[in-house]
Amino acid sequence: MIIGIIGTGSIARDIVDGLAPEGPTVHLSPRNARIANELARRYPDVHVRADNQSVVDAAPLILLAVRPDNVREALAGLRVPGDRVVISAVAGWSVEALSALLGDGVTVVRSIPLPAVRERRGITAVHPAHPAAEELFDRLGGALVVEEPTTFDALSAATASISSYLHYLDAVAAWIARQGMAADAAESYVRSMFSGISVADQSTSLSELARAHETPGGNNEALRERWFNPQNRAALDDALEHIRRRVAASTSEWAR
Repeated sequence: MIIGIIGTGSIARDIVDGLAPEGPTVHLSPRNARIANELARRYPDVHVRADNQSVVDAAPLILLAVRPDNVREALAGLRVPGDRVVISAVAGWSVEALSALLGDGVTVVRSIPLPAVRERRGITAVHPAHPAAEELFDRLGGALVVEEPTTFDALSAATASISSYLHYLDAVAAWIARQGMAADAAESYVRSMFSGISVADQSTSLSELARAHETPGGNNEALRERWFNPQNRAALDDALEHIRRRVAASTSEWAR
């Protein structure tokens, strides 16, 4: 497998780190020279190219991992042969909008790589189905083919919950600290408390896992019923729907 990556940020770094044990050749754009050079020093099969065109020329499979507002600049003037497959990790850019920039014949696949690809346990949503994209992400934890663009937008919106989860942990740690513990000790305790709970076991549903950590009439149940009540759950649903509409709107906007 030979892969070219345009845009060398955190997504590219996680993917390269995850792929390195598999040994594919990776060609990086020089846009973020610090990260690109760091990866090239670390892995003998990773190379930094002079520009984006050199990346396209060197690799049949291209991962586009730039910010949404940098897409036009990154693709401006590129000559992309029709036999290339471009996998986009860019939020908000539809297959149609990217195809209009890349030209006829270039295959475009959207994807949502998650940080866990670095450890080869991230499930990556792809739309539409394509064997090259599925092979790539199967190496990194698994590919989830999504047929409908609206469903893909929902998965994209769901990733917005990551920072809220981390803020939740921070709030719990801050509450402990207010009870008299040093802030760093409280944070270490919360990290330890949640690090032992694995959600990776697919044989147990999330609702079953939650029930397994509750005793009827116990403290976990009491906190959940008091805080994560129907009103708060409805507020979460409303917030996710707001983000889904925002994702859909941005997809339409970048298509103009």
